[in-house]
Amino acid sequence: MSQTLQIALIPLLPLACFLVLGLYGRKHLSSSAGIIGTLSLFISTLLSLQTAYQYFFVSGKVNGVYQKLVVFQYNWLEFAPDLSINIGLMIDPITVMMLVVVSFVSLMVHLFSLGYMKGEERFATYFAFLSLFTFYSCASGSKSCYGIRSGFKSYFGLA
Repeated sequence: MSQTLQIALIPLLPLACFLVLGLYGRKHLSSSAGIIGTLSLFISTLLSLQTAYQYFFVSGKVNGVYQKLVVFQYNWLEFAPDLSINIGLMIDPITVMMLVVVSFVSLMVHLFSLGYMKGEERFATYFAFLSLFTFYSCASGSKSCYGIRSGFKSYFGLA
């Protein structure tokens, strides 16, 4: 698996889980929604740990300094040749550690919620929104554009 795909999957797995559980959870996946949500977070946590290992011990350090790596970048809006808004994923030491901490803590919340929410009427809805919250948490720190980053952070004020 390429490093770009691996890093992109860390926030995208919780988003995909939200979409699946949000669309099909209450009617078709109500009994297995917790397992699906926890499994997607487990995979996301493993990918974030693998990314941290790769970044800190294999490829992130050049001449004794950790580099800021732009995994991918897309020119979203271009106003002038020197003025544009880009969307992308950026990796630096703080971002890598944030991905590890957010994915691990979210995994622990998912595991706790399996027992705590058992038998609740909106079990699948709970796990869908928990996955959406995890997506926003991961995405808020790994965006390469500060405008997009602040847009993700403003979600937390609305929640």
